[in-house]
Amino acid sequence: MLSLDNNSDWSLKESIPLSFDSYHPQGLTRVDDYFFLSSVEVTERPVTLSGQQFDRTNGAGIGHLFKFGLDGVLVDQVRLGEEATYHPGGIDFDGNSIWISVAEYRPDSKSIVYRVDPDSLEAEEVFRFDDHLGAIAFDPAASKIHGVSWDSEYLYSWDYSYSEEVVETSAISAPMKTRRGGSRIAYQDCQMLNSPAMVCSGIGNTVIDNTHTLTIGGIELLDMNGHNIEHRIPVFATTASGEFMVRNPSYLEFNDSAAHLFYFVPEDNASSLYVYEVTSAAR
Repeated sequence: MLSLDNNSDWSLKESIPLSFDSYHPQGLTRVDDYFFLSSVEVTERPVTLSGQQFDRTNGAGIGHLFKFGLDGVLVDQVRLGEEATYHPGGIDFDGNSIWISVAEYRPDSKSIVYRVDPDSLEAEEVFRFDDHLGAIAFDPAASKIHGVSWDSEYLYSWDYSYSEEVVETSAISAPMKTRRGGSRIAYQDCQMLNSPAMVCSGIGNTVIDNTHTLTIGGIELLDMNGHNIEHRIPVFATTASGEFMVRNPSYLEFNDSAAHLFYFVPEDNASSLYVYEVTSAAR
């Protein structure tokens, strides 16, 4: 990723329509020949509040995890969450399990973190947390879970141990919590690149002349040992209708000796999987 910058070449290789209603996509990952997409189906929109504990009502909805093939055809799906906890976030695959958080649809709320088997889609609750986790990832090399809060205001890391003995046991530490700085991007989706590097994508707004805001898209590389941003690349690619590719989830494949492949699902409801080949600019 460090070789990519403002001058990198982006080439759209394929646009694959999804054969199912994707609602509002949140997280994307790939396991062999299948993609997994987390999404929230909102059945009752939250309503803005003032002078109360939360800035909005929670609304109502359903949390989905979809499994689909390279042709965009739905293979399987599972519902995750419970009652007021229905909003999935960004997801990650650790080589064995898919990690996904499901939260209330408002900041400073609550989340449930799951591990999901990619074959059976059986979900195991790992822990509950008193904040909205907008994305989650697991670093198996360091045995750490990493998460980001609503709008990525905070970065979290937990030490996590798990043993599959006759009786399955797990233990999780109190989190390392850092207020994020130095970025205008609100992370939508994150994934481990290699320990301790995590890569996240999303969009954000920057103020121009104190009167106007400009929406920007970006991908950032973080060192999760110190919760520091190590590198960033802007993302200008959009759909024909003008949606930033990084508005919703992404899955990024980095190759040290060849072109990188980036996958995006930027649209709601009737979505497509966009596949970009990204290469460093010729020097």
